[in-house]
Amino acid sequence: MNPLDLTRICRLAPYKVWTEDGRDYYVETSRGQIFDIGFMDDYSIWPTGAYQFTISNQSHQPSPLDQKLRETILLLIEAFFAANPDILLYICETGDGRQAFRSRLFIRWFNNYAGRDAYVLQTAEVQEGKTKNFAALIVQKSNPRLKEILAEFDETISILTNKPE
Repeated sequence: MNPLDLTRICRLAPYKVWTEDGRDYYVETSRGQIFDIGFMDDYSIWPTGAYQFTISNQSHQPSPLDQKLRETILLLIEAFFAANPDILLYICETGDGRQAFRSRLFIRWFNNYAGRDAYVLQTAEVQEGKTKNFAALIVQKSNPRLKEILAEFDETISILTNKPE
């Protein structure tokens, strides 16, 4: 993964952003919470060019709906695509059973994002045992492999959704 333009992000973001390794970007909110925004290689569907996008509340404190956090996270996504014409997969954290809420919140954030028309956001729900997983695919509309990427994502979700118990 190419590193994100941290200078631009820090100039535009309402919150302080920093990195230690170029893959995880940390955001400190006005309430002192630290969020880890990660970009990890993901080989679950594509052999190359896909990254799993994660949002982790390192403070483990309840976080109110925070527009500044939304703006900062969307700037990080925008910076990712400016440096990497690749694929992002967002998988909602399942540890506390609030993954449906996280999914709805992220979709709302993205749907209110001024630059959303440059991207395709495709969501999916997959039941695994007693746990319902929520995922989203984010890819630029200008990606020359767009149709192929969407078809592969749909096929993978279909296989996961319809697998025998």
